[in-house]
Amino acid sequence: MGAWGSAPWHNDAAADWFGGVFAGIDIDTHISDALEYDDDYDRVRAACYLLAVLGHSMVWPGDLERLDGHLERGIELLTEMVEPESDFRELWEDAPEVVEAVRAEIAELETRLNGENEDEDEDD
Repeated sequence: MGAWGSAPWHNDAAADWFGGVFAGIDIDTHISDALEYDDDYDRVRAACYLLAVLGHSMVWPGDLERLDGHLERGIELLTEMVEPESDFRELWEDAPEVVEAVRAEIAELETRLNGENEDEDEDD
């Protein structure tokens, strides 16, 4: 078995396992569909959650060539959601805990986009 780090996905067996688990799932289409409309807040956040959790090169069940584009679009949409006077903030009555949660989601996607933590152990 080839292993290159301490994270659960840092070995050949885990990479193969992830591939088998997600076989037949067109994650790219699901993510693209969810990120298509900037006012579909619940789907946007759900898709961004999957990007944050699965957005590692050895785990991502979709086309790695498309992953950065998904991450960029997710960051763009989440950023629009937390802008002052946004419909999202109005919907949530500017609840600080919601705004902070979305900002944390943005930070996680930025981490994935920048390739940080790919070689580190994480507690995701």
